Amino acid sequence: MGLRVIRRDSVRGLKMRKAGITPPNDWNDAGQVRTAKCQEVSKACSAVISAGVDVELSGGTQHFSLETHDQTNIDSMFTAVNLGATEYPYHADGNKCVMYPAKDIITLYVAYKSYVTQQTTYCNFLRVWINRETDPEVIGSIVYGSELPDDLKAEMQAVLEAASAQIQGIIGTPSFK
Repeated sequence: MGLRVIRRDSVRGLKMRKAGITPPNDWNDAGQVRTAKCQEVSKACSAVISAGVDVELSGGTQHFSLETHDQTNIDSMFTAVNLGATEYPYHADGNKCVMYPAKDIITLYVAYKSYVTQQTTYCNFLRVWINRETDPEVIGSIVYGSELPDDLKAEMQAVLEAASAQIQGIIGTPSFK
């Protein structure tokens, strides 16, 4: 093994350790690389989701983080609207708490659910790709943000379209109009 390969693998290993991921002991072992890459894409997915989403509301575009507690809060607001609330207090990142009208809460809920579904579905299909590859070099090159192979991209798109139809069906019910 050449010095470049050893150095490249050492750098990759250091980056993984820094991210809290156990790197493979042997970068030529597809199983070890696969395990590390699955951990890596899962962590990246969580980070992307937590960073949040921009949502166009009646008062303009606002950014909302989507840490677990934020998601719980948005779910609770949506439930309150479903039960008849016409407005509910909340805050965009870095802003004071204000009363959001039901329409904005529904818009926020749809944006958040769609974003989380898109990211988790993409992560799932990345893991499928990682798990079906046999070449450690190919597995090692897959990162969060990589374009999926055509077959997986088509499957993912079908899932996302079905999920979108479901959420549109929910918000299209009489209680949300």
